[in-house]
Amino acid sequence: MNPRLFLKMAFPAIVLLSFITLVLPRNVAGIYTVYMMLVSLFIAFLLSLKVAFSYERELRMVFLYIAPFILLLFLVNVGQFWTLVYDLFGQFPFISLIIAGIAYVFLIMSCINVLKITDFTEFHKKEWAAIFLMCVLGNYIIILYLLNYRIEFNVEALTNILFRIIDNAIVLMLLPILFLYRKHSLREKRESITFTIVIIGIIISTIGDYVYEIFSRVSHQELSAGFHTGTLLDSIYIFSYLLIAIGLFVHLNYYKWTMGRIDLNKLDFKFN
Repeated sequence: MNPRLFLKMAFPAIVLLSFITLVLPRNVAGIYTVYMMLVSLFIAFLLSLKVAFSYERELRMVFLYIAPFILLLFLVNVGQFWTLVYDLFGQFPFISLIIAGIAYVFLIMSCINVLKITDFTEFHKKEWAAIFLMCVLGNYIIILYLLNYRIEFNVEALTNILFRIIDNAIVLMLLPILFLYRKHSLREKRESITFTIVIIGIIISTIGDYVYEIFSRVSHQELSAGFHTGTLLDSIYIFSYLLIAIGLFVHLNYYKWTMGRIDLNKLDFKFN
């Protein structure tokens, strides 16, 4: 199996699986959305663990930290999880922010372990431009909330602002990590496309709702009310989760598939 060919074939399939929600009957779309999110995230969680135990030392820790991050993404999409949380802690202020913070701690730890195996190199102008544009987008996302909505100094407003700040800070951290990892992989002649797909999936799942809010002109409150009902935003989330899963799947099988394409009978082992 050619890994890149597999990815090219898989991409239209995950697009179809993601956006089919838009043509399903409303009573079916919501159920389909929830199950697709949960199945893709649970598979990604298992794949992350399997990838982790195929490595040693730092690379193992990279995926061992990604696994609980994905598991928490899975849990926050389960209605019973929030029922349990509220039963245990009551309507505790910032509880959703705390859970998101725990998830991001695992993601940050994963990034730290990526840096341990990565040589720091200078960024190209295109990479600095990408980081700058993401910084501009992040600030715009925060300013948009402050300008377009009536802000009252209460827990809900503060939580929304903090979510936007933290989410954008995470994405600004992920971009340099992605660029450094790709540079290091090219230098070491190592595969990097699958890790790139995983990070892109995480980035989309992190700020996809804010970007959709900008282009759709729909408030974040309205978007949240339509969550898990088969909306376009749900499709974007499904797409990001499937990207993470497919990236991990190909990452797990990349070298096995690559070695399987090598015909040992055609190799010349003679030495002059």
